[in-house]
Amino acid sequence: MKKTFKLMAALVMGAGMMFSCQQAEEPTMDKAQEPVVETRAYGDKTPTVTIYVETNDVNPLNAGDYKLPNGKPYADIVEFFASNIHKRTVNGVVEPTLYLNDKMTNLLENGGAATYVQGLQAKGIKVVLTVLGDWQGIGVANMNDTQTTQFAKILAHAVEKYGLDGIGFDDEYSNYSSSLISGSFGSIITKLRNLMPAGKLITVFQWGNYGSSQINAAAGAQINHAYANFGYNTYIGISGVTKDRFAPLSINLGSIAGNVSYYGDRAYDLAEAGYGSIMHFNLRTRSQADPLPLFKAIADGAWGETNVTCENGNRPQDWTFVSSGYEINMDEVE
Repeated sequence: MKKTFKLMAALVMGAGMMFSCQQAEEPTMDKAQEPVVETRAYGDKTPTVTIYVETNDVNPLNAGDYKLPNGKPYADIVEFFASNIHKRTVNGVVEPTLYLNDKMTNLLENGGAATYVQGLQAKGIKVVLTVLGDWQGIGVANMNDTQTTQFAKILAHAVEKYGLDGIGFDDEYSNYSSSLISGSFGSIITKLRNLMPAGKLITVFQWGNYGSSQINAAAGAQINHAYANFGYNTYIGISGVTKDRFAPLSINLGSIAGNVSYYGDRAYDLAEAGYGSIMHFNLRTRSQADPLPLFKAIADGAWGETNVTCENGNRPQDWTFVSSGYEINMDEVE
C-alpha cells in the first residue's frame, strides 16, 4: 500500500491519554496496541471521483453500487452522458434547444428522475447532465449573445425540472456550420452560473473549443471540475481553472486491462500534488468489464484505502425507450 499516516499511541498519564500523528516505520506490537490507520484525505474525499455513464448502454444506477468501507460511495459525481444541443427556427431565427434521445428521455421525464437521479442522490452522489453536440451545426462555441442567453435558461430549467446537481459540457460532434463566436462558451457558463442556485455544479471535459478565446479566466473560475483528455496529463488548458478543480487522470473504463497498477500510481501522484479530482468514462456492467480492481487501485493511491466493494453493478436498462426523444425549447422555459 502507498504511504499512509498512522495515529500512534504515545503515553497514558493518570486518567488522560495523549496521541500524536506521525509517519513512521510500523513497530512490532500486540494486536491491542496496533495503531488506528487514518488514510490520507479520506475523510473529506479529496480527490473526488466523477463517473460518466453512457446511458445509451448502461443503467446509471450501477455507478452508485461501489462503496468505500465507511459506507460512502466511491463516486462523488455521476454524469448522465449525454443530452444533445439541437436547434429550431422560429420566424426565421435560429434558437438552441436541448434534446434527450430515446434512451435518455425516460431517465428524466415521466417520473424517471425520481428513480435514476434521486436514486443516486440518496447515496450521496451528485448527478450532472452532460451536454454534447449532435451534428446540428450549432454548439457551445458558435452561439450569439441571444442564443447563449436562451441556452443557459434552457439548461437551468433542466436542472430545476429534473432535480439535477448541475450541467457538464463536452464540445464534441457539433459539426460547426458557421464561424465560431469568440466568448460563446464562456458566456453560456457565466450565464448558467448566474441562473442556477448556489451549490450547483458546472463541469467541462477539456476537448474541443476550450481555449481562452472561448473561456476566459472569469468564466473558467465558474467551473467546478475540468477533466483532462484520456490518460494522465497535468496540463490545464482552461483559463481560470486551478489544479484543485482539475482532473489530470481520465480513464476509459471500457479498456483498462493491464493498466490498473499504473492508474493507481497516477492517483497517488495527483493526490500528493494537490489535484482535485479523477475522471472515469464509459462505465460498463461488471459482467462486461469489471471496474472493481481499478477502483481499488485508485482508492489505494488516492486515499490509502483498498477495500472498495460492489453491491450489484449489473443493473439492466429497465426503463422504456421513447423513439421520438424529448426536446426542451424556449416555449417550455417561458
